[in-house]
Amino acid sequence: MLKAISIILLSFAIPIWLNFAKFIFTYGITTVLYYFWMVFWVGYMVYQYINWYRDQFIITTQRLINIDQRSLLHRRVAEVELDKIQNITHIIKGLSPTMFNFGTVIVQSAGANDLMLEQISNPALIQEDITRLVKEATADKSVTATELIDFIKDHRV
Repeated sequence: MLKAISIILLSFAIPIWLNFAKFIFTYGITTVLYYFWMVFWVGYMVYQYINWYRDQFIITTQRLINIDQRSLLHRRVAEVELDKIQNITHIIKGLSPTMFNFGTVIVQSAGANDLMLEQISNPALIQEDITRLVKEATADKSVTATELIDFIKDHRV
């Protein structure tokens, strides 16, 4: 999306800075090409926004679900149970992500079902929340002696 915004702004600024905006709008074909160029990049920006907007991740007390909208007609849903999570990493890479505090959270699981939560706001906080939930889900739930005796009595053959 940042790429599309940059190209649109440069498409306005460069003709003005180089003083050939008059040339673009003097001839019909160059005007049509310029407008097609702008419509293409505005459409691309809207398309990228819709795909980003429809991406979701859901954290429950038992699992983490990632709904990844790859295109308008392609959706990928993946889930990982919290007790299967082995490693959680967050990455903030670049000037804009650092300034606006967004990045990627990578959740690695015991199986081959790794999740990448991309373009997440405040990825460090999300990483901390998932880590806390994983610790709660995998906490040692000790059984008292009385509960153990009752279990053995109930399940005797």
